[in-house]
Amino acid sequence: MSPPDPSHQPRPNPVSQGDSNRKKSGLSLKTAIRLGIAVVVVAAVIYTLLGSVQSFRQRKFDFSSVEYRWWILAVFSYIITMFCSSVFWHQILIAFRQRPIFGRSLLAFYASQLGKYVPGKAMVVVIRTDLIRGPKVKVGPAAASVFVETLSWIFTGSLVGGVLIVWLYPDQWWLKLTAGSMALFSGILTLPPVFNSVASFVISRKKVAVDLDGLGFATMFRGWGILTLGWIFNGLSLWLILKGMPGIEVRGDDFWLTLASVSLATSAGFISLLPGGLGVRELVMIPLLGARFDPATAVLAAVIIRLVWLIAELLTSGNIFLIRWLKFRSSR
Repeated sequence: MSPPDPSHQPRPNPVSQGDSNRKKSGLSLKTAIRLGIAVVVVAAVIYTLLGSVQSFRQRKFDFSSVEYRWWILAVFSYIITMFCSSVFWHQILIAFRQRPIFGRSLLAFYASQLGKYVPGKAMVVVIRTDLIRGPKVKVGPAAASVFVETLSWIFTGSLVGGVLIVWLYPDQWWLKLTAGSMALFSGILTLPPVFNSVASFVISRKKVAVDLDGLGFATMFRGWGILTLGWIFNGLSLWLILKGMPGIEVRGDDFWLTLASVSLATSAGFISLLPGGLGVRELVMIPLLGARFDPATAVLAAVIIRLVWLIAELLTSGNIFLIRWLKFRSSR
């Protein structure tokens, strides 16, 4: 029997080899992009952390006199704030006819929070979309849902803060007029027909095709309730920080001031597009707190709240990134 002719042996398919090489290069590029994002986020967080530490050194803050149990509660209060927003974001994905798993939505939301310390706010969208996309969640609706959730959060915060300022400062007509206008404007913007138009404009600029018909009154009404609860826990975190500061007398009704300060300061910080609202939050929060507490306390509280929120975000998103990195190492 003659040996087989080498010319008749099956040859490797060049097209298949090309596809395989492209897949390998695509995978390595995807990994490199994710590592690059991680480096940028870590650098932004470190910058924010160092700025907070420098503020403490300049004011010679006495950490030994702090009642840390209140600050620990403030950390968990902010974690609940993020949880409320993640619940609403999950509902938006469902309204966009996606089928996300709630646990995955929760992890993606928490993991994306460190992205807001990167200039431009886009990193939050990139991280959250990358983590939630899959067979049951398309990239376009996922990215659009982030814009919808964020706009709803800011509009709701402006509405809550505006109403509270009108109530807390009835004699200051200029402040009452400004806050009342903000509350009215934000309230109109959150109405589904108006909000859908705003969201459609934002999404169209990003060249993402998404059907917004699912964002009806039922979804938005639930969203207003969930996000308002989130803002309540957000304001509570600042109240707890003041409670833990040494030599400060904090009353129960001071909660309304802390809620107004946090909601307006956070909304203004987001609109500024600065990383984490750096500087803008403090610019709004310090005068409002200074109406009740001394200026030094107001400044320190504004710095501490940023640090406490950062710790809460590191405890959640930091652990998620660590778990993903360990899984990546074990799969290699």
